[in-house]
Amino acid sequence: MTSEHYNMDTPDFIQRLLRPERAEILDPSVIMSLCPVKPQDRLVDIGCGPGYFTLPLATAAVNGKVYALDINREMVAACRERVEQARLGNVETLTCSKFDFPIDNGTMDGVFMAFVVQHPSDKPRLLRAVRDLLQPGGWCVVLEWYRKETETGPPLERRVDPGDLENLARGAGFQPMGWQDLNGEHYLMTLHNT
Repeated sequence: MTSEHYNMDTPDFIQRLLRPERAEILDPSVIMSLCPVKPQDRLVDIGCGPGYFTLPLATAAVNGKVYALDINREMVAACRERVEQARLGNVETLTCSKFDFPIDNGTMDGVFMAFVVQHPSDKPRLLRAVRDLLQPGGWCVVLEWYRKETETGPPLERRVDPGDLENLARGAGFQPMGWQDLNGEHYLMTLHNT
């Protein structure tokens, strides 16, 4: 059975996103090993939440910069607090809207989005806005839920299967570079800005 819609702006949800057991199914070090991030990259973590993936991205891009963006101010505050505790000087936390990001277009080497594509009804618009942020040859890594019944996760109707995401990405001007199953519930897809 698919889980109920969760309230994303509560402190309880932030704690759920940061619980240690989450690494058993979504190990940040494994996810980072699948990302084409380089130490000098300028990256955007769209939908950063409380920074579950922001901190590993910042460590991987140790000589670069990570912009951690979220539409939810509580999430941005939680991410900022964790970044400060980790003493990471290469992260800037900012609020954004669904389709407008406080980053200059054409300036980013990579974009990371974990469980973001499922949210807007206008998915093509989101992917075009993300592509606009990237330099030519830039990459976008997307984590999403398979469109199938699971014990936890978003409502089934919001989920996007890999084939559908590939089609959406092509329509937005990306070249899908393949996808990988992570744990039977989630997958990772890499897109390139051609």
